[in-house]
Amino acid sequence: MARNKKGRKEKRKVYILVEGETEQKYFDFLRQKLRLPNMKIRTLILNNSGKTWIDKAKRLLQNDPKLDRDKQTDVFVVFDKDEITVEELDAMFSKAMKENFVIGFSNIAFEVWLLAHFEFMTSHLISKQGLKDKLSRYLQAEYIKANSDQLEKIIEHLDVALKNSAPISKVDFYGQSTNIGAMIMKIKQG
Repeated sequence: MARNKKGRKEKRKVYILVEGETEQKYFDFLRQKLRLPNMKIRTLILNNSGKTWIDKAKRLLQNDPKLDRDKQTDVFVVFDKDEITVEELDAMFSKAMKENFVIGFSNIAFEVWLLAHFEFMTSHLISKQGLKDKLSRYLQAEYIKANSDQLEKIIEHLDVALKNSAPISKVDFYGQSTNIGAMIMKIKQG
C-alpha cells in the first residue's frame, strides 16, 4: 500500500456512484457495517442518468477536486436496467471497462438485491410491484424506497443476501440478475 508524505499508509479510496437515495443509504449503512479501517468509502448520487451513467460518472470524477483518483481508487457505478436497451447497456459496459469502472447492475431493480437479503433468488423476473410486495411481507410493513429504518433492518441479513443472490450474480439483461453481492465482496477484499 502506498504511503503518504508522513510515512503513513494511505487509505484505499472507494467511490460508489449510485442511481438514487435508496442505493446511497444502503451503501452508507454497508460502510458502517463492514468497518473497513484502511478504506475511505464515499457514496454519491448520479441523478437521473439513464444511458449516460458512465459518461456522467467520468465527468463527476474529472470535475470534482474532492474526488481525486489514483491507482488505489476503485470506482463502482450502480444502476438498474430500467428502460435501457440491450445495445445501450452493451455500450455502457464497454465504456465502463475502458474507464476501469466496476458496474453494480440489477435487472429489474435494486430491490432484487434487497429481496435477496430474505429469500433465494432465481432468474425468473419479478415485477417492481412484486419486489415491493415481497419486501413489505418480510419487513412486516409497507416497503418504502430510501427508508433508513427499513434499509438498516435489511442490511442485517447481508451474509444471507450474498448466498441467496449467487445464482443470479452473472449480469443478465433478459433474466433477473444482480451482481451487487460480487461488488460488495470486491470492496471487502480490497
